[in-house]
Amino acid sequence: MVYLIAILIYLTLLTFIGLYKARQVRTQDDFSVAGRRLPPWVMVCTMLAAWIGTGSIVGNAEQAYQTGAAALVIPFGTFFGMIILAVIAPRARAFEATSVPQIIGIRYGQTARMAAVAALVIAYMVIVSYQFNAGGAVLEVIAGQGPAVDLAVGQVVTTDQLTSGHLVIQVDQADVGPARVEVEDRSGERLAFDIEPASVLTQTPTRPNQAYLGPDRQARLLWHLADRSARTFKIASISPGARLQLRQPRLSKRSATIIAAVFITGYTISAGLMGLASTDIITGSIILICLLMALPILLIKAGGLEGMRAAYAAMPGRANHMRIWGVYSTTELINYLLPSLLLVMGDANQYQRIFASRNSKGARQAVKIMIFAALAVELLIIACAWVAGSMTPDPQDGRYILIHAAKHHMPFLMGIFFMVTVVGIIVSTADSFLLVPAVTLIKDVYCNKINPRASQRHAIMASRLTVLLLAVIAYGVSLLFAQSTGFFKKALYAYTIYGAAITPSLVAAMCWQRASPAGAVASIITGTVVTLAWSAPGLIRPSLPGPIAGLDAVLPASTMSVLVLVLVSYLTKPRKAQPGSMADG
Repeated sequence: MVYLIAILIYLTLLTFIGLYKARQVRTQDDFSVAGRRLPPWVMVCTMLAAWIGTGSIVGNAEQAYQTGAAALVIPFGTFFGMIILAVIAPRARAFEATSVPQIIGIRYGQTARMAAVAALVIAYMVIVSYQFNAGGAVLEVIAGQGPAVDLAVGQVVTTDQLTSGHLVIQVDQADVGPARVEVEDRSGERLAFDIEPASVLTQTPTRPNQAYLGPDRQARLLWHLADRSARTFKIASISPGARLQLRQPRLSKRSATIIAAVFITGYTISAGLMGLASTDIITGSIILICLLMALPILLIKAGGLEGMRAAYAAMPGRANHMRIWGVYSTTELINYLLPSLLLVMGDANQYQRIFASRNSKGARQAVKIMIFAALAVELLIIACAWVAGSMTPDPQDGRYILIHAAKHHMPFLMGIFFMVTVVGIIVSTADSFLLVPAVTLIKDVYCNKINPRASQRHAIMASRLTVLLLAVIAYGVSLLFAQSTGFFKKALYAYTIYGAAITPSLVAAMCWQRASPAGAVASIITGTVVTLAWSAPGLIRPSLPGPIAGLDAVLPASTMSVLVLVLVSYLTKPRKAQPGSMADG
């Protein structure tokens, strides 16, 4: 409860800041690019807070729990992407734009601009949706579990109960041997679960509906029933000597997600980037301070590297958790590093901060600092998760390893600050990814095509209504993702949609004079279509050779996008270079 109160106080503080800043928003530029008045140090804080989101604090931490020290290589995709961004940042600022599609429109024309809008909105709705999910998951975990309910043969449980909570078998004696539970759906089909003796602890479930035992003699059944049509199950049998319980969170996943979505949406509506930049100063500073304090505390509690090595050696399936090299294959490295590299090179959030800088010099200074700030924070996140994982044998706790570490492995006060930091990271990133498509739709579609004479006041109101509409859409998408794969995979998928579709044309707009409007449009469409088709189950990959089928969409989609951009550009006439492009000097 103390954690929830601390988070509530923090969110209340953000609300007051947002309401105060809302009074200073008088023009569309104030709402979308903070009046182009951000100094470099504020830019660094807000760029850092926008970039370090669920993909890092939950997704990368989850990956570190599953693979150990090898996950320390993941941030280097961001590192190299930031280096490239530092080179092109002054050219982007010279466009005096408010959105990435606007740059593409200046360089390639209106058709390319509209194609970029579509790709951006699709990708960012996916990102906002899992930010909502992550915010809800954090609130759910912090709220904790409700009291256990004993189940007996003949009782009925619902699919919602099984997917939001979990069944637990408690065995009274250590030598009772394997226990079994059977559940029966309305058609009479039975699903049986064999629970192995206490000495067996599986790292992660390798098949649906598998159980694992914790050291406290309790076996938790991991349910994967999202693809099942049955809505209720009856307990058909329980082995003698075993006790079956249902445990559910105090705050349901759906309720927690709604709470997170409502706050994120309301805060974004209030003050736009002007409000975000102000609170990101706090969030960006706290992120770095908390992580620097948390790592040595966790390392000491884990017994140093030797204690970690002994702990991981005792956990089945984690013998390689102390190794950095040789764990990931070449294919996995491509799948994990390339999406973030492509995203950061063209991320509309980072460009929006660049547009908000006072001048090109300040933009470049900020991005140069961000190269190392982002690398440091992402490495600290993964290192903290890796160390905490050695003290967390239960895979269920490993899903949100840093939340678990804050509650169980850090001093109380430190844990509170760390928990608030995690919430602040998710809120800031979700706000940013919700604001960008709203500004894009208003600036690139509404004010450009529908109502070019809209007043500043009217444009601000339209922006706020668009934020609300997009939030509703993102919440709908979040329901589809609620039971899907982990946050790490969700992040990679969303990064790929954007990076393959927009980044090649955007970088070419500032670096390659020969790029043509037809090439840009073809590239954006190709990147989007290949990503969606490659990721669709059973559509393309089953018919491909094994090594190629093992690739995620990022390499084929980005490769095809670049090839199409180059080939079509050479076959068609380029548009006259516009002021601000690299081609002009």
